Amino acid sequence: MTHHTTQHDAEQAPGRLRIAVASPGDPYDRRTWSGSTYFIVKALEPFVRSLTWIGPLTIPHQDLKKRLAAVRHRITGLRTYPERTLKASQHFARCIDKRLDQEAFDLLLAPAASVETAHIETRIPLVYISDATFALMQEVYPIFSSMGDAAATEHRFEQAVINRADLLVYPSHWAARSAVTTYGADPDKVRVAPFGANLDTPPSREASLGRRVKGRLELLFLAKEWERKGGDIAFHTLKSLIDNGVDARLTVCGTVPPASFRHEQMTVIPYLNKNIPEERARFQEVLNRSHLLLLPTRAECYGVVFCEAAAYGLPVFATDVGGVGTIVENGVNGHLLPPDADGADFACLIRDTALDPTTYMRLNTESRRRYEEHLNWDAWGRTMVHEISRVLRVKQR
Repeated sequence: MTHHTTQHDAEQAPGRLRIAVASPGDPYDRRTWSGSTYFIVKALEPFVRSLTWIGPLTIPHQDLKKRLAAVRHRITGLRTYPERTLKASQHFARCIDKRLDQEAFDLLLAPAASVETAHIETRIPLVYISDATFALMQEVYPIFSSMGDAAATEHRFEQAVINRADLLVYPSHWAARSAVTTYGADPDKVRVAPFGANLDTPPSREASLGRRVKGRLELLFLAKEWERKGGDIAFHTLKSLIDNGVDARLTVCGTVPPASFRHEQMTVIPYLNKNIPEERARFQEVLNRSHLLLLPTRAECYGVVFCEAAAYGLPVFATDVGGVGTIVENGVNGHLLPPDADGADFACLIRDTALDPTTYMRLNTESRRRYEEHLNWDAWGRTMVHEISRVLRVKQR
């Protein structure tokens, strides 16, 4: 006799779940997938019985093979990733299947782990989480366009995990749409669940609201990569604002610009490691003193930094690329300009909006509201509990 799970039972089911996590990096290290894997695990912990990382997943002599691949790239210009080959994927799958055979798990969670899970044989439900498909990565990131024959292998990994997964979760409509249109994913198993801000101690509502631009306008460029994130455009935005009589300062945090980009009104703070409490506190202090996030990014799958800005009530001024449009709504919690916009365009928009007290107050309020309602990990966790329950309900039929 088939047991039909009630809605109430289904919602409670995750509390009894033992979840295995297949991740290419340690999920408890905030540097893994820019911290998103850490917060994915933390968001689910209150709702499940246990979460167990299957790892570290590495191939034999991985470090040596990666160094040799780097040498080959310098000589030939061709990028290869020894930990992303067919042989590597099959090796990872054997390791995962072996671990799953040793203990009873109810669900396998695979954040950013297409290579690791493409060849698994286990039949327990698989939930795959990613911020992009490989097809999109090839479109927006030049490093993935010089892979030669390896690119075809990556597409096969992507196709295999999309076919095998019981639930496909993406933070943006941009990525979800690609899974369906490029890889033929069943729309019924595709869900959009925006990631949250990667902050251990987000600021209070009171601390985020009521910001005012008094005196100097504090611009924040927060990124690890100067060129890809549009650092040159941010720099010229600062210069254009100053040329038009605005007292502005640009704080560059997370990277060191090329030597040609220097200005007395620009402060550079190199990379801050959130695993270190003192550096995490400085990261929060930088956000706290800023008025807006300026990130004219050239390529972006999602951009958790935009969620972090929302937590602090910072309006975002960015480019409309990749999955950014799921986070930033034009005129609501910020503004998105086309990819061909230059520093003068951004400066003009900032003068017309951020320098108007009424407009800035509205942007500030809406930024925090979007964080509280959508762009936080608690909301993501609740959505996932609901979706996992649905998957288990279907499996039980």
